[in-house]
Amino acid sequence: MNTARRAARTARSAGLVAVAAVAAFSLTACQDGGGKDDAGSASSVGNSKDAGAEDAKAAASDARDSGSTGSTGSTGSTGSTGSGSTGGSGGSAAKGAEDTQNEAAASGAKRTTCDVGTVTVRLQETGGSAPVILLKATNGGSTRCDLYGYPFVGYPDAQSPIAVGGGKPQSVVSLEPGKSAYASLSLEDGDGGNMHREKELTVELANAKLQGTGSTATVSAPAGAGLAISDNSRVSYWNSTMEQAMQ
Repeated sequence: MNTARRAARTARSAGLVAVAAVAAFSLTACQDGGGKDDAGSASSVGNSKDAGAEDAKAAASDARDSGSTGSTGSTGSTGSTGSGSTGGSGGSAAKGAEDTQNEAAASGAKRTTCDVGTVTVRLQETGGSAPVILLKATNGGSTRCDLYGYPFVGYPDAQSPIAVGGGKPQSVVSLEPGKSAYASLSLEDGDGGNMHREKELTVELANAKLQGTGSTATVSAPAGAGLAISDNSRVSYWNSTMEQAMQ
C-alpha cells in the first residue's frame, strides 16, 4: 500500500513538471513571437520612413529641375532690317554683298561703301530709241569705294522707290577714283501704267545689307517735258558698263 501511494505521488509530480515545462515553453514562444512582431513592425515603420524620405528627395529634385529649366520664352521674330523683303535675285545680291564684306574683314582689307557725298550721280541718255535712261555714278573721291546692289530711285511724292528689275545682278561694283558704274531706268512708252512725268529724281545708294546709306541726291532730267515714269518702270542693278546695265 505504501508502495502504491509513492507511485501516485511520483506520477503527480511528473505531471506537474510536465505542465510547468509546457507552460514555460508556451511563455518563451509568446515572448519570441512578440519580439519578432515588434521587430517586424519597427522594420516596417523604418522602411516607410525611408521610402517617405526618398519620395520627398525625388519630389524636391523634380521641383528643382522644373524650376531651373522652365519653358524657354520665345525671343519673337526678328524684324526685317531692310526696306521690305528682298527675294529672288535681290536676295542673292544681298548675300553676295555680305559675303564680300565678310571676306574683306577676314583678310583685313578695308572696304568703303560709296555714298553720294563722294560719288556723283547723274542721268545720261543712251542715244537709242529704247525708252530707257541711265544713272551714271562716278567716284569723285580719292579712294576706292563699293557700290552695292542697286540704287533706290524715287521722285517727289513717291510712296516707295521704283521697283528693281533688269540688268545683270552683281553683289558689288568697286569704283576706283574717277571710275563710273551704270544702272538703267526703264521709262513708259505711251500713256499706260499711270504714267506721269518727272523732272527730278531722288537717288540713294545702298550698303552691303541693301539698306539705304541715309544720304540722298537729287538729279535733274534732261531738258524737255520730263521723264515718263509709270508703274511699269524698273531700275537695274549697278554694272560696270552701260551694255550690262541695259541687258
